[in-house]
Amino acid sequence: MTPVDALLDRPAPSSAAHLFAAASPLRVLVADDQRDVLEALRLLLGTHGLSVVQAASPAEALASAGPVDAALVDLNYDNGRTSGEQGLDLLTALQGKHPRLPVVAMTAWSSMDLALEAMKRGARDLVEKPWDDSRLVATVRAQAELGRALRRIGELEAELQSLRGRASNGDGMDPEMKLLKVEGTLVRQAMDQHRGNVSRAARTLGLSRSALYRRLERHNIKTEESRNGRP
Repeated sequence: MTPVDALLDRPAPSSAAHLFAAASPLRVLVADDQRDVLEALRLLLGTHGLSVVQAASPAEALASAGPVDAALVDLNYDNGRTSGEQGLDLLTALQGKHPRLPVVAMTAWSSMDLALEAMKRGARDLVEKPWDDSRLVATVRAQAELGRALRRIGELEAELQSLRGRASNGDGMDPEMKLLKVEGTLVRQAMDQHRGNVSRAARTLGLSRSALYRRLERHNIKTEESRNGRP
């Protein structure tokens, strides 16, 4: 069991509430060389509560990739290019610069070989143009929720290292107790954000349902079922 896992198994003090403000909208980097496509995706994703950062080239995408929760990137940028090479190189560069960032690849020139290569380069899903609105929004939202959870885990790991370092210098702080304030808040915040829906909260936190249920019981946090009076 990791230190973060162990902390999630322990109840958090109520004084932890001040450590996190209300969750900000999920931010998605969208990269495509066609301005009308960028605008269409901005409107579509914005209608569903997602904030969009636009990029019209791989260079712009790399310059704009942080901090965002996920990326939706085209695989072709210059007119007449259909190999996907530019987008594949962008995938590699994004993964090198932001290893935790979930990326969804998008192309009008789909093939099995291209899809496999995109996944090999780090893409978590592939969307074909013209896209289905419902599927695209669901795919991007799921990856953005995952990306935010992964980013939080990274922040917690950094906090743990920092607290351990300060504790080793004899300042008397207990690293686990300090992190406990953050971890307990994350679980409660995820449940509040999704109104007690365990499946959505688990996805946001990067946990399985069963893992989250164990932590909910230990934190004495109500689920959607218990709030509605169901066992």
